[in-house]
Amino acid sequence: MSIQAVTDIDVLALAVRDRESRRLVEEAITAYRGGALRSAIMSVWIAVVHDIFSKGRELAGQGDAASIAFVGKLDNAIEHKNIVQMQALERELLDTAKDDLQLVTPHEHETLRRIQEDRHLCAHPAFITEDELFQPSPDLVRSHIVHALQCLLIHAPLQGKSALNRFKADVLSPSFPSTEEGIRTFVTAKYLNRSKDALVANLIKVLLKAPFLEGEEELLKKKRQLAWTLSEVAAKKTGIFEGIARPFVGQFFDGVDDGRLLNICTYIGAEQQLWGWLTDPVKLRLVRLIEECTIEDLKDHLVFDAFTIPELADTLLAKFTSFEAPDRIKLLSDNPCREFVPFGIDIYATASSYSDAERLGQTVVIPLAPHFGVDDIGHLLDAVLGNSQISYASGTAHVLLEVLKLTSATLPASRNHWQRFVDEMTAQHGGKTDTPYSYPSIRAKLDAA
Repeated sequence: MSIQAVTDIDVLALAVRDRESRRLVEEAITAYRGGALRSAIMSVWIAVVHDIFSKGRELAGQGDAASIAFVGKLDNAIEHKNIVQMQALERELLDTAKDDLQLVTPHEHETLRRIQEDRHLCAHPAFITEDELFQPSPDLVRSHIVHALQCLLIHAPLQGKSALNRFKADVLSPSFPSTEEGIRTFVTAKYLNRSKDALVANLIKVLLKAPFLEGEEELLKKKRQLAWTLSEVAAKKTGIFEGIARPFVGQFFDGVDDGRLLNICTYIGAEQQLWGWLTDPVKLRLVRLIEECTIEDLKDHLVFDAFTIPELADTLLAKFTSFEAPDRIKLLSDNPCREFVPFGIDIYATASSYSDAERLGQTVVIPLAPHFGVDDIGHLLDAVLGNSQISYASGTAHVLLEVLKLTSATLPASRNHWQRFVDEMTAQHGGKTDTPYSYPSIRAKLDAA
């Protein structure tokens, strides 16, 4: 009997990380295609055994305590040719992979257990009668090969303390993404798509605790990236997140001192349900800290990220409006958000000189532009038209082009505002469309859009 090639098995086999594991599973695939079905099942099991041993050694090399103990037993049995101990290790191997090494989930454990049981039926025919001789079907063998690949062979051993250390190294590296979208892609692909529940649970605790612990100053500087990562975990692993985070948040933050509690603002801004899990005393403390904190605290702790929490919006807005214009500029430049847009446009409208207009365009308008709606664009352009210190500043064209780029998603709804602006500026210059202060660059962009 000959069985034709199956593309999905070929593709999966190419993704096997360990070279010897790949060779062993390819032996199983060859036997399957040649019709040697019992041999195929035995080869699949051998690939599973080798891969668990290999991953155990990899984790041991990274300092994982459970893996070090497992590899020690294995090497001792090999060194002393202790057949009984070797048999015991193989017999308990799947339990070890699930409970100690955390390489497989309970569901995957049961799937691999069926491969082990069928391997025994193939390897020990003397224990069954001739009439009951095990006859595996091609579909069963193919299923075992695919499950071995999907449950174990193609995955990295992302479990335990070593995986969390790798995550910390990733966060602190210069190449770690700095945007929400980039973090979503990176964290999902590298960790969430192939991580076991135990790692996800530990990762949630690390993410929640890091900015609030002594000795984690480097991670503290990355709290916004950590908050976005936590939000992605909450979206992708909702059940685990709620089961771990809800009770953890209520207990942990009661013990965080005032000097670090403000760091929670960027967390509740990224994942709003955290606010509901805080105890009332912690919420009251946070409100009081916001009311009393300095402008340096507001900036350092990214306090205005918490504008997404309705119960804090009035407190944050009152705090912002309590400062004079220079301090407001510093705050909204460092923490641009939707709530600051009308204040930013009003500040820009008061520019008192060409240089002031250019400075405010760079430090206020451009940072806020991603948060502009259609009406905000209209108000901004009215401010330019109403203040010649802005409309005749040489740098205004660059500022407005950047705003047009950053708000391109609002077109065509905002087109009328832009068109009215260039038409009025052109009219001020005798209808000449090619003079610099008729803003020909913006007209060209509108014509091309």
